[in-house]
Amino acid sequence: MKPEFSVVAKIIRAINSPKKSIDEILHIIMMNISEIIQAEAWTLFLVDENTKELIFYDVFGEKKDELTGLRIPMNKGIVGWVVKNKKPVLVADVRKDNRFFSDIDKKSKFTTKSILAIPMISKGKLLGVIEVINKKGSTVFTKDDLRIVKTYVDQAALALENASLLKRLNQKINYLTLLSQINRNITSFLEIEKLLKKSAEVLKNSFNYQYVYIGVFTDDKIIGDFSVSDDFKIFPEFFEKNVKIEKLKKDKNVIIDNVPSDENIKSEIYIPLKKKGVLLGFIRIGSLKSFDFNNEEIEVLKQVSTQLAIAIENAKLYKKIYELAYRDDLTGFYNYRYIDEPLEKIIQDAKEKKYPVSVIFMDIDHFKWVNDQYDHLVGSRTLSLVARRIKKYLPSGTISIRYGGDEYILVLPEKDLKDAVEFAEFLRKKISERDFVINKKYNVKIRASFGVSSFPDPSKSKEELIRDADIAMYKVKEVCRNNVAYYHNGKVVLLNE
Repeated sequence: MKPEFSVVAKIIRAINSPKKSIDEILHIIMMNISEIIQAEAWTLFLVDENTKELIFYDVFGEKKDELTGLRIPMNKGIVGWVVKNKKPVLVADVRKDNRFFSDIDKKSKFTTKSILAIPMISKGKLLGVIEVINKKGSTVFTKDDLRIVKTYVDQAALALENASLLKRLNQKINYLTLLSQINRNITSFLEIEKLLKKSAEVLKNSFNYQYVYIGVFTDDKIIGDFSVSDDFKIFPEFFEKNVKIEKLKKDKNVIIDNVPSDENIKSEIYIPLKKKGVLLGFIRIGSLKSFDFNNEEIEVLKQVSTQLAIAIENAKLYKKIYELAYRDDLTGFYNYRYIDEPLEKIIQDAKEKKYPVSVIFMDIDHFKWVNDQYDHLVGSRTLSLVARRIKKYLPSGTISIRYGGDEYILVLPEKDLKDAVEFAEFLRKKISERDFVINKKYNVKIRASFGVSSFPDPSKSKEELIRDADIAMYKVKEVCRNNVAYYHNGKVVLLNE
């Protein structure tokens, strides 16, 4: 058996082996070619259609470490000519060929003398190029060398095509799985925050991105959730710095291939989330690879964005219905049904993060007199105006509740007893300093009584927190009204005695 036939047999066995990856098969092909034709260097170039570049995929020779992974423009050099024309070439002396691209020699300090380059073509599609450099000894490459190498290149193209088919099949399975998972999220999560968190996790894990952020526009801000790789820190800075919203509104994806980042992010993509032509938000994805988003992948992400837009609309509708069920029409505050679950979550978060939570109970003094003196319409309008004035001064994050007819509860996360008492006294003065004008006909003077307590000191639980503030408020009602009291060391203390 001729040596080349023995090599071909080895290559065919490698291609048909179910245990070998495409990288192993290509490496075997390159190794065995070197048994037949002795040369100083060999390179397998693969084509990157997205970037129009050739990649030094597998390199043999003394400059292997320096060149592996390097990229060059697809239209440069003798290899570029092979790519363009899809024809093999044999150059006996590169110094006499004006197609020669000398930059790589300068960079690697290697001297190229002669080249044999053959395109890897399968079903009319160019997959890559195998280049052989500087035949050892005093001889130059021959047409027989070209014929032999071409035989192996054809086998390499077959291996690549088979691997490409398998890869595309696996990709389609992964994409279908991803779409199925997103669909399950749509039916499983009606709370928008949970929906965004889970969907970001699914996208990141399915594609192995460095991070995924899903942002949704609500009123004047963006709410969203990240899923990030371990030890990767990123913050949702206002994204208009890098992306024009108008592009997303026009249903255009925004791809940034050169991202300035301290975390080695090379490329980002923003995909709009739209429903009936309205921009609801965006998916932001970061990758450690340049030009990492191929057309098929982007198409799948667009399908995901369509599904997510539907889910977000459903979640918004659910939130609106939820809000209506727990909102007081008169004041715009939450109603008494709302307090248990959110306060439970706030207390639990306070325990874990070790911050205080305060509650203020407020009751309008002699409100029955307002209803009796005027009428219930004036009374209702007064309650609405009192709530409006309170809203003007509420710290960020405060939960405001209309607990009963003329009773209000304010929940202040991260405020201790001292801060809450000071705020209650401030609010008491603001309520009483100006009359409330009802339809320019009545001026109603309002005073109020306040009770304050805090978790974890002095109140030790959610139930104690509400009870202690309530007891303090009723103490004010009994003793003097128009005052602030707080629960401390097992007793009620009046602020203004």
